[in-house]
Amino acid sequence: MINSIDFGFGLELFYPLGIEGGDRILWTILIGLGSGKFITLFAALFAAGMLLFCERAEATGRSPNSIYLTRLGWLLVFGLLHSYLLWYGDILVTYAATGFVFFLCRKWSGKIFMIIACTLMAMTVVPLFIGAVICQFIDFSDFDINWNEFFDSIKEEERKETESLTGSWWQQMKVRGFYTFFIHLLVIPFYLFWFAAMLMSFGMALAKSGFFDGGWSPSRLRKTTFILLATGLPLSLGGNAIFALSEPSPTPLLLGYAAFYTGIPLLAFGYAGLGVMWSQRGRPGFLRQGITAVGRMAFTNYISHSIILGFIYYGTGLGLRDQLDLHQAILIVPLIWIAQIATSTWWLKRFRFGPLEWLWRRLTYGSLDLKKKTPPDLSAAS
Repeated sequence: MINSIDFGFGLELFYPLGIEGGDRILWTILIGLGSGKFITLFAALFAAGMLLFCERAEATGRSPNSIYLTRLGWLLVFGLLHSYLLWYGDILVTYAATGFVFFLCRKWSGKIFMIIACTLMAMTVVPLFIGAVICQFIDFSDFDINWNEFFDSIKEEERKETESLTGSWWQQMKVRGFYTFFIHLLVIPFYLFWFAAMLMSFGMALAKSGFFDGGWSPSRLRKTTFILLATGLPLSLGGNAIFALSEPSPTPLLLGYAAFYTGIPLLAFGYAGLGVMWSQRGRPGFLRQGITAVGRMAFTNYISHSIILGFIYYGTGLGLRDQLDLHQAILIVPLIWIAQIATSTWWLKRFRFGPLEWLWRRLTYGSLDLKKKTPPDLSAAS
């Protein structure tokens, strides 16, 4: 749902330029509840999967070094292809780059990972709060800031971007290639690597504590989930509301983003707690089985999102970028969910892996039959 806003509206993913009325409130709620939360879960489970993979390899007396590093290498290749050919918002390159570092540190204790995560989070949030306080004592009227001109210039750049992305594939490639190169050269080393490191550190700490695999008692899990949701929801929703609904000025922008950023891991792991509790309840029904199938094909479904949304919004397909209202665009997303639940369930009744999961394993292990059961000690960790 969040990625669809990027595909369909561009910079509106970060600030609701030109989105007014009910759609502005809808944007505030969607970004507050979703933005940053599911990438947090994705990164945390990526780290947890690394631990599971390595533990199962070592339990059979095999070293995970060459196999897992090969997996990361191919993930990097997939990410480069995805970002340059389909969508510059790719996260796989960041995960691969961060994964190489975390693979070397995987045996550190959960306590150390939690300290690292909290430190990285504080390094981002504290300066924002300090900046918001300092801005209270600055008279910005002396700087003659014209917010209308500033937003108009951003809208003009977005118009040029939309013109390219709704053109031919080569026109798209020029803007996508520029953004991708910029992200890989500057954004990943100076921001995304550290952001992913924070999220993976949380994931490592929680995985080592038994949070994801039923190691916590039901009462501890319920209490922790309640606390995470009770703190994360007001911070994330309230911070985004301050950010989006206040008049543009440095203080509400900094304060709102600081609160929003603080709420990201709290709310994300609150969602995770709900997921863990749900997974432990009785026999899985149709919905849980469907979501499980989507999760087992997470790589295939992630890439297919880019293909589907690219067809809907870019020029090589329907070219609907900036042509829909937000509420119209969001109505498309549940249809994609339903389609992916149905296709993932159908596929996994016939095959052990999703198509891209199979390709990734084939490149890693050298030989793998799509229909044959592979050794469970290594293949189960995705």
